[in-house]
Amino acid sequence: MKRSITALLAVILLQACEKKAPDYVVLSGKFAKPQGEKITVKSHDFEKEIAINADGSFSDTLHIAHNGMYRIGRKHIYLHKGKNVSFSTDNETMEPITYTGDLAVENNYLADKDKTTGEELRALGKHLYSFEEPEFLNKVNELTNKQKEMLNAITPSVADFKENELKNINYGKDYWLANYEFYHGYFIKNNNFKVSDNFPKVTTTDFDNEADFNFSPRYADLIMSKFQKDISDEYEKRTTGVAEGEMSDEDSEKIYRDLIIENFKKTKSRNIKNSIASSQIMSGGIPDAKTLDFFYNDLVSNVTNEDFKKVLNERYEKIKALEAGKPSPSFNFENHKGGTTSLEDFKGKVVYVDVWATWCGPCIGEIPHLKELEKQYHGKNIEFVSISVDEKRNYEKWKQFVTDQGLVGTQLIADNDWKSDFVTNYLISGIPRFILIDTEGKIVSADAPRPSNKKIVELFTQLGL
Repeated sequence: MKRSITALLAVILLQACEKKAPDYVVLSGKFAKPQGEKITVKSHDFEKEIAINADGSFSDTLHIAHNGMYRIGRKHIYLHKGKNVSFSTDNETMEPITYTGDLAVENNYLADKDKTTGEELRALGKHLYSFEEPEFLNKVNELTNKQKEMLNAITPSVADFKENELKNINYGKDYWLANYEFYHGYFIKNNNFKVSDNFPKVTTTDFDNEADFNFSPRYADLIMSKFQKDISDEYEKRTTGVAEGEMSDEDSEKIYRDLIIENFKKTKSRNIKNSIASSQIMSGGIPDAKTLDFFYNDLVSNVTNEDFKKVLNERYEKIKALEAGKPSPSFNFENHKGGTTSLEDFKGKVVYVDVWATWCGPCIGEIPHLKELEKQYHGKNIEFVSISVDEKRNYEKWKQFVTDQGLVGTQLIADNDWKSDFVTNYLISGIPRFILIDTEGKIVSADAPRPSNKKIVELFTQLGL
């Protein structure tokens, strides 16, 4: 009996002394010419800010949720529990970049692959999707084979990296194939373009694979594209045959919103659901109250990373602050005619704001429609205000553009381009963006119809214009 107890104690002691595999990653590095004070590491359910020291160095311990791909800015970085990694680069663009540490082979390969693929795409002389089918397929096969050659040339430290990355490369090929019909139609200006019967089919059939989603950015892209396509296809089915005027805009929007939630509920993998829910809240658009609350409540119940929850809560509160009837964020910007102009200067008037830039093609495309709208409502109780988010280096270009184009209304330039308080408070991440504010300075629509959309006239009419 005594021997049995002694043996049992020995086993317990041995188990206690065994080294437990770490559930974290130490990420460190140095920026030679840092432009900011921090970097942010992100995934679909993880977020961590890391401070950059005065000398450009940084280091932090990340308790990551899963092994796989994370993002720093627009760059992907491969992280694996128990494996540390460091990198050196010039600035936050992370180009060029060199990795060292446990995951150096994997991440240097990823950086080289992205650089090589980008160079070869630029060398084509025109966009990949603009090529006709035979040339497009040849280019895709060449790019895919080149990536596989680069993968075969490395010896990674993580045993399943090659297997997972090979899947990622194949998912990338499927992503190109899946998008060809739509984007080629765009480039040839034919919205009815269809690929030939011989065009290769997408080989991906499983769109609910949690492990592949964690590792492969291209698989994630495929899933999000399919999610949107399924919604659009079903929406078209439900609205086809409905005569114009039989369905209100509110009913049409409700069908689409309900389809988003219906398709979300069909997804089984929690990490994929987190990504879909996050995209509905954290993307540039402003969801309606029902959609916002549904996805917010789902996310806060299922994510554990406190930094991510903090960002989520901040975003949620900002969106709630942009609901119709809430006081509008204010501005006080330089006027093209001299001095500064604030939102308060237009108290008692309806204000239609256009956030734009001189380099933005779609913004410029709206100018003729905006001029026509201004002409139509000339002398009425409305002020048309255009706010440029051009950077300071384009200040003179903005001034000349306004003059040359004969832009009317109130022409302003934001004091800190995209980082201006008015722009960030309205969660503007894409332009053009139009905003409608009533006579009391309250929000009518934080994402109002464009001048080219007849719905803006309906809103003006509702406001008594």
